[in-house]
Amino acid sequence: MAVYVSLVVVLVFAAADWLAVARDRRRLEFACKPATMIALLIGAWWLTRGPHDPWQARFFLPALGFSLAGDIFLMLRGKRFFLAGLVAFLLAHVCYAVGFNPTAPPWPSLLILIPVVGVGYVLFRRLAQGLRARGEEKMLGPVAIYSLVLSGMLFSAWATLFRPGWAGARQGLAIGGASLFFVSDAMLAWDRFVAPFPLARLWTHITYHLGQMALAASIALTW
Repeated sequence: MAVYVSLVVVLVFAAADWLAVARDRRRLEFACKPATMIALLIGAWWLTRGPHDPWQARFFLPALGFSLAGDIFLMLRGKRFFLAGLVAFLLAHVCYAVGFNPTAPPWPSLLILIPVVGVGYVLFRRLAQGLRARGEEKMLGPVAIYSLVLSGMLFSAWATLFRPGWAGARQGLAIGGASLFFVSDAMLAWDRFVAPFPLARLWTHITYHLGQMALAASIALTW
């Protein structure tokens, strides 16, 4: 019961955050975005009270905590806060990737690595062009490392297609969540470093929250 209450609370805070972004209500956004992740962290913890994957939970809960820290840093103004947010989300992606990999990825899953690396490389090349055009060459290294780790997290989620014990809705939650998180980060970077586009922040928030919800839900073994 507590899990479902947490889910409702998460959805309420997330919807309020989306509304705040759509209407440019910064105070409401500053309250609801971290509140969404706090509620999601509590909900994920409640999932560990039932049948769950202990290895996955051991790393996914810290990933949600690092994401919460990243949210707070990115809401603050200044390049140093952006870099702090980048590091926090980098650590979140590392935790997610490790949580998906209690053992080395199955050999057949390496086929997935090819398109994932391809997409990541194409995205990074375009971001690099944008950074150079803006005179922000110093960001090339951090963005390259972040892109690599983000792609590793995405690959790790898709590799569950070949892992015993991963099936059904849980598998879909993992893959869907990681893919949405990847898309959210890609849109944020594109809007910031390449070219702004309409409703960028809103779509970034929506895909980010839905991705995090799906990843957190994949901890449970009851789906």
